[in-house]
Amino acid sequence: MRLSHLFSLLSLTLLLGACSSVAPGERGFWKPNRTDRHGLAKGRWRTYYDDNKKEPYTTGKYRHGRPVGTFNYYASTGKLDHTEAYEREGFCEVTYWHPSGKVARKGKAQWVTGAKGARFYWFGPWTSYAEDGQVTAVQTYADGTITRAETYENGQLSQVEEYVGGKTSRTETYQGGQLIKVETFEHGRRTGTTNTI
Repeated sequence: MRLSHLFSLLSLTLLLGACSSVAPGERGFWKPNRTDRHGLAKGRWRTYYDDNKKEPYTTGKYRHGRPVGTFNYYASTGKLDHTEAYEREGFCEVTYWHPSGKVARKGKAQWVTGAKGARFYWFGPWTSYAEDGQVTAVQTYADGTITRAETYENGQLSQVEEYVGGKTSRTETYQGGQLIKVETFEHGRRTGTTNTI
């Protein structure tokens, strides 16, 4: 027997042996939840609420320990809770869903991996929606910290809160689209109130 035939036969035997030790439903090197030689997550990734792997919690993919593509997160009821659609450099668009499947909240986030580990934070505007699609709130974040919050009632702006260092610095109250009151704060304590009507 030639050496090349012997090598082919040995390779085939090893491959079939590896596949036979894989749990039903998983195919050799395609099985989920693998890590590379550096211990970083790679390939398909799935987590479950239960030990029997019947109730999914997350599904997605990793490359070199970083999420890529779309990650799905499920509620314990089995309904889709939220999705994270990853772009370049760990930037992603996050969408939370109502149980009916309509958008509940949407905004941007970033996944950063560094010497101190991984960090996930929100940035920019995040918009919340009622079941009928009407905007109910818009919150703005900088590096994971809220800087502004707008509240809407029946499609009209009803309140704006601005924050400095995570504490309220200014509140504006609206009625029928008109500004009626402004409150100012320092270190989270009210320092003044102005009625505009």
